[in-house]
Amino acid sequence: MKYMIELTEEQMRVMENCTNLYMRLSMGQTWDLADMLCEGMLEGYDRDDSDSKIIFERYITKRNAIREILGSAMRIAFYPYATPTEKTKDGMICECIWDAIRVARGTSIYGQVLPIGDEPVPKIEEEGEGQ
Repeated sequence: MKYMIELTEEQMRVMENCTNLYMRLSMGQTWDLADMLCEGMLEGYDRDDSDSKIIFERYITKRNAIREILGSAMRIAFYPYATPTEKTKDGMICECIWDAIRVARGTSIYGQVLPIGDEPVPKIEEEGEGQ
């Protein structure tokens, strides 16, 4: 069975972020989750404002603490390894979808979808401006 999904550019961006996060978590890469959990702390941050240095320092401190906790969880879950030793089937499917989204949005460094696993490569076509 096949499905068609119609997304706006913003929805496509969110879908790219979701598939990226799921793919990375399935490989034991938790640092993107830590970044996502803390990104709201950067509201009001201005790189050129010296007072914003405190905002950034708090962000880095909290993000690094969360990274350490998530890293510890991965080491416990996949002992004696720190991450899964093999990609899961769902993780490979997700990686292929993520790659197809990036190719469609022009953010892929490869310019084509790299087939991963035994599922067919997703097809994403831009149809122009939505209603």
